[in-house]
Amino acid sequence: MMSFPRMSTDGPPENVVQDQVRSLLENEKVKLWEPPYTAENKDASPELKILGEKYALQLCIDLSMVENVLENLRCNSLQGINAKKTFEDTGLATIRIHYTSHAKRKEKTKLTTKLNISAKDLRAEIAKLTGMNEQHVKLIMNSKVLKMDRSLAEQNVKNNSIIMVMQITLTEEEAKEQETIYQAEMKEWDERKAKISRTRKGAEILAQHGENTDLSNIPYLEIADQKGRPIPIPAVEKKALLLAMTLHEKGRAFMKKKDYASALLYLLDSDEEFGKCGSELLNTVDNYAVLQLEIVWCYLQLEQLDCLRDAEERLKRAQTRLNKCYGENLERLYNLKGNTANEQVLYLRLRLLQGVVLYHKGKLDQTKNHLNEAETLLGKLSVDDKKVVQLMSLGFTAQEARLGLRACNDDIDFAASHIYHRREEKAEIRRKEKAERKRKKQEAVNSLVAMGYSEKAAAKAFRSANNNLERAIEILQCSREQGYMDDEEAGPSNRVEISEETVNQVAFLGFDHSAAEIALRRFNGNIERAVQALIDHGGYLPSSLLNSPPSSTSPEDMDVDDPSEEKQREREIVEEVLADIPEHEEDYLDMTLEEEREVVIKYKTWLQGSHQSTS
Repeated sequence: MMSFPRMSTDGPPENVVQDQVRSLLENEKVKLWEPPYTAENKDASPELKILGEKYALQLCIDLSMVENVLENLRCNSLQGINAKKTFEDTGLATIRIHYTSHAKRKEKTKLTTKLNISAKDLRAEIAKLTGMNEQHVKLIMNSKVLKMDRSLAEQNVKNNSIIMVMQITLTEEEAKEQETIYQAEMKEWDERKAKISRTRKGAEILAQHGENTDLSNIPYLEIADQKGRPIPIPAVEKKALLLAMTLHEKGRAFMKKKDYASALLYLLDSDEEFGKCGSELLNTVDNYAVLQLEIVWCYLQLEQLDCLRDAEERLKRAQTRLNKCYGENLERLYNLKGNTANEQVLYLRLRLLQGVVLYHKGKLDQTKNHLNEAETLLGKLSVDDKKVVQLMSLGFTAQEARLGLRACNDDIDFAASHIYHRREEKAEIRRKEKAERKRKKQEAVNSLVAMGYSEKAAAKAFRSANNNLERAIEILQCSREQGYMDDEEAGPSNRVEISEETVNQVAFLGFDHSAAEIALRRFNGNIERAVQALIDHGGYLPSSLLNSPPSSTSPEDMDVDDPSEEKQREREIVEEVLADIPEHEEDYLDMTLEEEREVVIKYKTWLQGSHQSTS
């Protein structure tokens, strides 16, 4: 005798079951509103029960829940078809009404009406339908209160529109509570839109300097490979890349705060900008693959089950990009770094998210395989918190400690050695870069000397021109009689020690490395002021600003060139952008894995609950 799954307290909730059933219906191209599932009188036919039994066994879920989900989906489909036909035949639109009853329950209902009636007339109909006092009702659609004296059509109300009803009745306290909740929701949404617009503006300000200077002199925006070595980026893709990376980092900053709704807005905008970069560039670095994983992670945390299809496509893109960047079996990454452990956290998240998508599609066997693989990686990549503390006592950061332990299979001695080696490796790369810049600078000075200028004058002119040879020539030609200060007479800004990390942070934003260093020296290491000065002057400081004494005022009081309020606002926006740029190049790989562990447990529990219900 065939037995069906019984209700299990460990099984998935009904909204998840609905998602699974809907996926199965789509895959099998089942139309519940047509025969054999809907009879001529529009009632459910016996075939619907047979379909329910099939899905209950397939999903290992309680039969009554599956039957309930199927019937709800069938009825919703029929109602949608009827509403569309009614509107086409009669012009009567179906309006879906959401309201809170006197018993404080969330309720939904529908009514049909012509769209040429006024909102006041609609309000009267709703009042009759719900028993509310017409004078104590406000109608809201798409975050806007409908105007009573205007028609529904004028206010873009359409067939199948959703109208939210807000009561201002009963007591003042209850009315105030509803108004407060609504205003808070609208304020939160407006603030999110304003913040993302502000960040985009900041990224555009930073990118703008590339359009105001000779791009042949700064043809690349430096981003690094897994070893920290700069990757050349063509100038034509520079602005889109800078916008994409800035928005991505802002989104990641919100993810760290677990504000996934705000993070998703930034990440989706970043995805749009990355789309403007060439595919060859996106195959070179893992940024784009990481972005796809993080977008789907936000979908999961926000329980946006309606984004299932988009999530599946994004995970495919992530896997494709990771394979091209690292190699099918991580061979490229291993040849480059000699280690693949830290990047494997990306594969952990990939396998886990793929398992989640498969679960919601009702493919339980494949789900189990992916979750098991994710669980294995989780055990392999987890680090001992006590060892993190021990490494921190040696002077390493918590981030360095986690990454080091993960790279060395949680061996504390090897991890310490690994971190030292990575530090030295990065320092060597920076030394080589510095030597190369010095060589190019000497070649430029020699070119000026060959034109008849003294070596001292040539060097000073080249420095004043921010290492731009053509500008140096202009300075020398226009200032033949103007003396240049000896190095000993240079102001204190020329003697300030600026760390290579600080210079790299400014150069990360797309500025020439030497120009970044000069600007930082000019402003005594103040990153915000140096960046703003570079923006205001097209990426290179003019000689007039270089030869003036450095200001000791605060960033708020500093006027680089234009004291207008607009410049001050731009400065503030740029500072906000800079605050979210991580100092460590592997920041995106530094995961505690706590959230991943929670997701594995949750979905494995659902799977086990489903299988237990069949035993």
